[in-house]
Amino acid sequence: MQLYLDSFSAFLSVKDGQFQIRLSSGEKRLFAVRTVSAILLTKGTALSTDAALLAMDGDIPVILIDAQTHYPLGQIQSGRPGSIATIRKNQLGFSRSGEGMQWVAEQIAAKIEGQRMVLVEWCETRPAFRDDVESVSRMMTNLANRFIQWTPPEDFAGIMSSVAETFRGQEGTASRLYFDQIAALLEGKMDFPGRMKRPAFDPFNATLNYLYGMLYTSVHLALLKSGVDPYIGVLHVDRYGGAPVMTFDFIEPYRPWADRVALDLADSGRLTADCFEPDREDRGLWLSREGKSEVVDAMLAYLQAATLYNGKNVPRIRQMELDAQTLAQRLKNAF
Repeated sequence: MQLYLDSFSAFLSVKDGQFQIRLSSGEKRLFAVRTVSAILLTKGTALSTDAALLAMDGDIPVILIDAQTHYPLGQIQSGRPGSIATIRKNQLGFSRSGEGMQWVAEQIAAKIEGQRMVLVEWCETRPAFRDDVESVSRMMTNLANRFIQWTPPEDFAGIMSSVAETFRGQEGTASRLYFDQIAALLEGKMDFPGRMKRPAFDPFNATLNYLYGMLYTSVHLALLKSGVDPYIGVLHVDRYGGAPVMTFDFIEPYRPWADRVALDLADSGRLTADCFEPDREDRGLWLSREGKSEVVDAMLAYLQAATLYNGKNVPRIRQMELDAQTLAQRLKNAF
């Protein structure tokens, strides 16, 4: 269970060896330490040092997130040496290696294939779009194959920057093809002029941004749990300063999960006008409290649903954790 504090002045403390949440209304709730897997805090909430120490002692990640986007902003963790210290030694070398870039290529290929399947499945009941989707599907398959077939050349160290730019260009091409087709599929259901990041100015982008924020938090937690440092990435390493760049790299195959949830919500009509509200300074559109409730419930249900994974039915959220463990093992054996 995750403790999610997003109510203004909510306070997390400790009582009788358990976590206690006190709400602004004065209501108090107790949670046994063994039942808590993570603690998520937004601006306007607080925790005591006793609660922080209890979380550290139980290896429970404490993540600070943006209330509007659910994006992870930082974390509180123990300074004790552990698996992350061992893995970090190889992770630094991995981030600048041909093997690291090959892993990135695998991640991007998986994302493109996931996006392609979203389109194929979405148009199964929409025969009018079939020809266009089949054409886009072929182009996306070709792009995915380029990533699958890529291997690092002997002089990789000298051309890493140019390889990264090529990857970004090819990934961008696939994304444009994909989201252009999404816009066509959504016509008449929800306004979507094309993919834009924060701030969004239309309901579908606002929904996607929040869903991606939830994914970022889930990925961040999966990496921490496996011992992989979220702040040492490969493709994004030179562009985002102190951001959790490994989270950016690792999230790619799971983005189509958020897209599916957003499309299902749009198709069902559950995202009404009340689910959105303008920014206070009129600089974009965000999910309202009602909208967040709809989106969070849908995403959590999707993440908890089991699908086939290595021959077994495994909840999607667990699949993400297992992939993070696989990456951790790969880093241990990298050098």
